[in-house]
Amino acid sequence: MATRLWSITSRLRNFWWQPFSARNFGSTPKALAGSTVDPKEVSKFTQQANEWWNGPYHLLYTMNSLRVPLVRDGILYASKIPVKKPLPLQGYKVIDVGCGGGILAEPLARLGAEVTGLDPGLENIEAAKEHASRDEEIKTRLNYVCDTIENVVTVSPGQFDAVVCSEVIEHVADVPTFVNCCVELVKEGGSLFFTTINRTTVSYFAAILGAEYVLNLVPRGTHDWNKFVQPSELSEMLKGLNCRIVSVEGMLLNPLTKTWSWCSNTSASYALHAIK
Repeated sequence: MATRLWSITSRLRNFWWQPFSARNFGSTPKALAGSTVDPKEVSKFTQQANEWWNGPYHLLYTMNSLRVPLVRDGILYASKIPVKKPLPLQGYKVIDVGCGGGILAEPLARLGAEVTGLDPGLENIEAAKEHASRDEEIKTRLNYVCDTIENVVTVSPGQFDAVVCSEVIEHVADVPTFVNCCVELVKEGGSLFFTTINRTTVSYFAAILGAEYVLNLVPRGTHDWNKFVQPSELSEMLKGLNCRIVSVEGMLLNPLTKTWSWCSNTSASYALHAIK
């Protein structure tokens, strides 16, 4: 207990010295040459690739209760098409950037979408493929690719009805380049969906101290507060790339039930939907 308190106290002391001014979103030395990939960040997740469908990522499963309807309804809204049942996303091409083990890609495929899961971590892609192979219903609608978004955008610009980037942007090395690639991948009139963590005092206490060090909801060291992106920053980047912001909604985690709900407060987690 004493060790934990000391660790938390040290992080708090360091936190208060960090500036709250706008970030400099330039490339960092950690990035692979010509890439937005941060190898250190990728390593965090490939080291636990065999656990994507087990305990450590439980919050991502429960977050699907919000993000799957967000993507479904957003795509149909952009297309001006009412919900089609039982496969409302049939005929739509979606790319899940930073797909990990396929936790979000699979349910989108179950809604009928043709889903490309993209991740730079080979172990993550292998885990995603193995899990999807068990489900005859969806495996033909899933295509997993181990590559960088920069490489994919050179061969598939404007090929997707929607780009999904969920809990990923806070792990990349060059945010503006990453966002630009996301926009280039989507068709005119297509949708972009981001879920991430805001860079505020609240998010530091909730997402790092609370979730990682007190409640142990996610592995320690998963997040770096300095890499969090504020909704205003992300919105401005997208507007500068000729995208229209449709909605920005807060996402609230109940730490007791480990369930998510929508809220008006975006000071911790939030979801953004934009149309190109």
